[in-house]
Amino acid sequence: MPLRRTGNLCYTTARDDGNVGDIMNIRTIQAKSILTPQKRGFLTAGEQPYTHSLSWATGCQFGKLYCGAFCYAQMLPNWHFARREGEAWGDALIIKENAAELLAAELARTRDRRAMRIFMSPVTDPYQPIERKLRLTRRCLEVFARYEDLDLLLIQTRGPAVADDFDLIAGISYAWLGMTIETDQGDLPYGPSQSHVERRLEAVERAVERGLRVQIAVSPCLPYSDIFAERILETGAQRIVIDTFAIGDGSRGRRTANSPFAALADYDWRNDDIAESLYHQLNIHHDGVAWSGAGFAGIPGRQKPAAIEPSPRDLAL
Repeated sequence: MPLRRTGNLCYTTARDDGNVGDIMNIRTIQAKSILTPQKRGFLTAGEQPYTHSLSWATGCQFGKLYCGAFCYAQMLPNWHFARREGEAWGDALIIKENAAELLAAELARTRDRRAMRIFMSPVTDPYQPIERKLRLTRRCLEVFARYEDLDLLLIQTRGPAVADDFDLIAGISYAWLGMTIETDQGDLPYGPSQSHVERRLEAVERAVERGLRVQIAVSPCLPYSDIFAERILETGAQRIVIDTFAIGDGSRGRRTANSPFAALADYDWRNDDIAESLYHQLNIHHDGVAWSGAGFAGIPGRQKPAAIEPSPRDLAL
């Protein structure tokens, strides 16, 4: 059931241990569109670029967690135009309550759905805690399930609650699940809790067992333990993408340098060595390892064969 359009509602932000966090402002709007064409940027950097993105909210309930310290979405125009005076990233969530209806209308009138490659979602997490109340992601997935002719849908999340929709995702022939797992260390002051790391790894294993196609995104790559590569491989994920702050923030590190994360980091985040080391450890044992934007925009769709993944060295040339 959609939220009543009362202008402002209060809801709690997420905590990485799954408990209640701070109070945030929730506002609902009637949006005019839901699919955003991708003409340039990170999602178009590979041989098989995304044609559209889909985000049913501006802002994110994960904004007060560790990832909010480096999330580039807080620097994009849509957040700055949508937020109210005094609201920082993680203080507000602006929900497009008619997202599923818009999606249904836009897909119905698209002439060549076979070319559509959709990234859900680049600026908000589709499985942030309020999803269990609103089920906006599920309602969008139910729309996608009516169509068999799209090329790709990537559902990108940090939220283990995606397991609620495994059966629905399994029925969408062009769907991939993307799970962000930046590290396996739960004691970093700028990283996830150990319990959340374990829940995400478990969600990937369950998804693979259910028959879903899964891509792990080590994005951005944070410091990790000696067994991180082994743990990733044990999940059975079909693809793995490694990314860094310096490459992946879309500004060669300038956005990260201006973020709260830069003051928290106790290592040289501009140095890609740890990410490249992980890439090579994984690449020895797995033929689906990819690098940065070319990796995200390299998932083979149903209309094209898989491309040869470029290595970090190839992309630097």
